Amino acid sequence: MPEFFYTTAANNPARDYRHFTATPVAGSLGAEVTDINLNQLSAEGQAELRQALMNHQVLFIRDQQLSPSQLEAVTQRFGEFGKEPYVKTMADHPHLVHVVKEAREGSPIIFGGAWHTDWTFQERPPAFTLLYGHDVPASGGDTLYANMYLAYEWLSPAMKKMLHSLRGIHSPESAYGPNSRHNAGLENMKILYGESVDDEVRCHPLVTRHPETGRSVLFANPAYTLGIEGMKPEESRPILDYLFSVASATTFTCRMRWAPGTLAIWDNRCIWHLPLSDYHGARREMFRSTVVGETPVQANQP
Repeated sequence: MPEFFYTTAANNPARDYRHFTATPVAGSLGAEVTDINLNQLSAEGQAELRQALMNHQVLFIRDQQLSPSQLEAVTQRFGEFGKEPYVKTMADHPHLVHVVKEAREGSPIIFGGAWHTDWTFQERPPAFTLLYGHDVPASGGDTLYANMYLAYEWLSPAMKKMLHSLRGIHSPESAYGPNSRHNAGLENMKILYGESVDDEVRCHPLVTRHPETGRSVLFANPAYTLGIEGMKPEESRPILDYLFSVASATTFTCRMRWAPGTLAIWDNRCIWHLPLSDYHGARREMFRSTVVGETPVQANQP
């Protein structure tokens, strides 16, 4: 019998905030944020917004008017820009990625269209990603998010003990290496792929300590975690497949419906995301930035 996954609303409770309203969207993670203007946010409001992000892991901030320059300014309030490999950034805004799919494109392939955490093969993967919806389909194009705190907490004590001593091998091989021909379907984005990515392979702990909350996190994802250090592929694959099945359990996810003027901000250190390709034939235009994070640190044994 398949596992019966569950969680409770206590994992993502409603909280009172002074500078905006935040309404939880699921018992797992996520909050809709309203009554806020990011272009006029005070220092106290910014600190409270960051705390809300720690509380809910991903925020869906509605009704914002953000030019590329204003998105850059909002991003820098969270920290330094991250590095954007394998995708060409905007000429006038070198820290922004123009994520666009035109209605006339021949392929349903979309940018980032698999469960992942951004750029985990980097020495310092992004702490945060900001994605602004400028032009979105009337329906479709939602984004899913999954809570890696809950995925870790679901595991048995014996599994947790084993994982705490292991390191995952992170590589862009599947996404951008020599055999990643799916990128040819991204007709209106400049994706750099097809070359050797051997110099971008790194190992990170499978269980990390979140640097702001102190909580233990399952730090592995299907797009970039291709093995476990010191193990044969035949040994590591069953372990990773089980972890991915737990982490993607619907109970541990939430779903965001885009609208023009929505800014999503999420914490890559503790969640996955998945953009859905279900709007082929419609136009979708977004602007994306990242904030550099810390080198992942192994969590203490439970």
